[in-house]
Amino acid sequence: MNGEIRFLTSSDEHLSDQNPGFRCDSYKDAILKKLDWQGRMAKKFEANAVLRGGDFFHLKAANKTTYSTSTAAATIHKGYHCPTYAIAGNHDMSYNDPLTIPRQPIGMMLKSGVFQPMNEVIFEEKTMRVRVVGVEYTTDIDVDGLHELVRKKDEDTYTIAFVHALAAMDPGEKIQTFFNERIFDYRDLIFNGCPDVYVFGHYHKDQGIVEHLGTKFVNLGAISRGSLTFENLERKPKVSLIKCNSQGISVEEHVVPHEDASKVFDLERKSRIDTERKSLDDFISQLRSTADLNGADNIQKRKETLNQFPEDLRRMILETLESAEHGT
Repeated sequence: MNGEIRFLTSSDEHLSDQNPGFRCDSYKDAILKKLDWQGRMAKKFEANAVLRGGDFFHLKAANKTTYSTSTAAATIHKGYHCPTYAIAGNHDMSYNDPLTIPRQPIGMMLKSGVFQPMNEVIFEEKTMRVRVVGVEYTTDIDVDGLHELVRKKDEDTYTIAFVHALAAMDPGEKIQTFFNERIFDYRDLIFNGCPDVYVFGHYHKDQGIVEHLGTKFVNLGAISRGSLTFENLERKPKVSLIKCNSQGISVEEHVVPHEDASKVFDLERKSRIDTERKSLDDFISQLRSTADLNGADNIQKRKETLNQFPEDLRRMILETLESAEHGT
C-alpha cells in the first residue's frame, strides 16, 4: 500500500427484519446487499479496516431481530478481507443504556469477533501511527467531555474520531437541540490537540465532507433509507474512504449502489394517506371553529364538508359526532 493506511467508513445501517412503513421492497435484503458491496469496495480500496459508526441494528428490543438476520450479517462480514470495528449507537442498546449492549445483537457481533470494539485502535505502517477513537452514543456528553475523549496523543501521526452524535456546521438556533439531544457545532470541536478527522453517525442527513481550520468533518448520513421523507427521496447513501500517508489525510465519498426511491417506497399509498390526513385535519379545524354544533347553518356546512369523504369514513365521523352531541 506504499506506506498508506486506509479505512472505509459507514454508519446507521439500521438492519431489521421488519419493513419500514412505506417500503415496498425487502428492506432487509437491501441493507444486506449494501453490506456485501462495502466488503467488495473495501477489498478494492485495500482498506486496513472497515469502521462502523453505530446503529448497525434498528430495533432496540433484542428479540425483535431474528437469528437468521444476524447470521446473514455476520456471514457477510466474515467474508471481508479486513477487520470491522464498530461503536454502538442508540438503536444498538435498550433504554439508551450502554450496559445493555452485551444482550443486544450488536453484543453478539462483538463477542463473536465479527466486529472489533472501536474504543481505541492503533494502526501502524512504517513510521506512521494512526489512532482511531470511537465514541458511542451517550445522552450526557458535552463539548468538553468530547474534547477529552478524542484528544490527539503526542505519538499519533494522525487521529481519527468516530462519534455517534448529532453534529453540523453552524446548526441553526431552532435545531440546536433535537429531542433534548445537543447538536454539536463543528466549530466548537476545534481545539488544541483535536483529531485530524471527525466522522459522525446518528444524523441521517447527508452533510458532506467539510474542512474547517485544517480539520475534516465527515458526515455523510445513514446507509439506510427507512422512513419515507423528502430527504430520503433525494438522498444517496454513501460511504467515505480515508487515506493516510506522509502527505496527509484525504477523504473521498462514494455512493453505495441502491434502488431508485420510486422502486422501494410506496409513493402512491403515501400520497393517498397524506391527502386523507389533510382532509381530516381540515374537517377537524372547521369543527373547532364552529361554536354552535346544533345551529342550522353549521349543520348544513357539516353535511357539505362530510360529502367529500368516502362512505365508510363519513359513517365513522357521524357516529363520533352523534356520540359527542349526546354526551356519551
